[in-house]
Amino acid sequence: MNIKDNEKELFPLVDEEGTVTGCATRGECHGGSRLLHPVVHLHVFNSKGELYLQQRPEWKDIQPGKWDTAVGGHVDYGEQWNAALVREASEELGITDYTPEHLGKYVFDSKRERELVYVNRTTYDGAINPSKRELSGGRFWSMEEIHDAIGKGILTPNFESEFQRFFGHCQDTNPASNINCQGANSASHINCQSAKENSEAKYAMFFDIDGTLVSFKTHKIPASTIAALTEAKENGHKVFIATGRPPLIITNLGDIEHLIDGYITTNGALCYVGDEIVCCKSIPHESARALVDDAIAKQYSLIVVGEKDVAVLDPDGEVDRIFRQEIAVDNLDCEKPLEVVMQQRIMQLTPFFPESYEREMMARIPECTSGRWHPAFTDITAKGADKGAGIMALAAHLGFDPQYTIAFGDGGNDTSMIRAAGIGVAMGNALDSLKAEADYITTSVDEDGVMNALRHFGIISA
Repeated sequence: MNIKDNEKELFPLVDEEGTVTGCATRGECHGGSRLLHPVVHLHVFNSKGELYLQQRPEWKDIQPGKWDTAVGGHVDYGEQWNAALVREASEELGITDYTPEHLGKYVFDSKRERELVYVNRTTYDGAINPSKRELSGGRFWSMEEIHDAIGKGILTPNFESEFQRFFGHCQDTNPASNINCQGANSASHINCQSAKENSEAKYAMFFDIDGTLVSFKTHKIPASTIAALTEAKENGHKVFIATGRPPLIITNLGDIEHLIDGYITTNGALCYVGDEIVCCKSIPHESARALVDDAIAKQYSLIVVGEKDVAVLDPDGEVDRIFRQEIAVDNLDCEKPLEVVMQQRIMQLTPFFPESYEREMMARIPECTSGRWHPAFTDITAKGADKGAGIMALAAHLGFDPQYTIAFGDGGNDTSMIRAAGIGVAMGNALDSLKAEADYITTSVDEDGVMNALRHFGIISA
């Protein structure tokens, strides 16, 4: 039987928040274009805590013959993701009488495609009738079977990544009954075992600077944070910085500089350990030039971060007012002429415009992504450059398990690392949207937030 997917089927294209930005064919989405398109997943547990997996047919264009999430399918153009979930569960497994629980969404990135994955789960003990056309069968697997199969080419890489992200800590528990054991209302982490319950583990900890390590009120690192990080290092844990600031303006960490093991800077575009660059991802020149030309034409402020130098366009004095006065950056007078910096690889652009115009501008530079941590401006980097990707790059380079990472943040540009880390901590002063992603919400930076979280997770003594 010669069955294959319809290469001309239309899929919606979306941004990382799920907003539809256009459409493209299946062939275009799966042909290496890496256009972001939405899919739905449903993890089906039974009351024993076993997880149903489907086997992909050999005619599939991606991962033929491998075992995969129970229900998985693309959202059709013009269709809402929750409607797609109902449709796919019925088509693939013949199940309709179930209650899905939405766990969150994340971006899955491979050489062939990029998917915005809407993840859901349910507990179901009824009849399952896998589609003979769409699947090669399916069965329930124990947690032990799944853990044993990981890394052996039996399961799809997408499933392995997602399973470890959402259920990887649950090997010795029943995920069907303990799925909501995280500390906060997190949509992206299922942490059934806290750091304090695994006191022998050593963690790599990633800290945003402004609003997390450094107070917006005092422009200093609280004494309690300095003491907590010092004790954490003495206990064998590692300390990393994860900031939107380029190296040139990381000027406020003198009190803990000796404790730092590595840096994620410019929102993940440039990561380094000592003098060794671990990853460097620049903005395409055409995109950088388009934004620079727009800023000049419309007369808004813009910081251009090159590989070596920084240029500043500040027609209305906003850079001076916010960077020099509000967040105490005192060395932007070191900037170079714009055209000198534009000859370098551009790591980050920081335009001072509102969210409403941000959406319009980002549609014109689709090779880029935006992370806003201040109402007046946003940080724009190349797609694939974010703090979460920085954590993964440093983990691969230094050889630590991403499961044993803790990320601390307060702004919108911290979302990717809160999702990527084994444990995501939102400061008490964080945006509500970030708190919704976190596993744990601590107190504010000015109320000993870092110290209290490290005590909570057993990284330092109570």
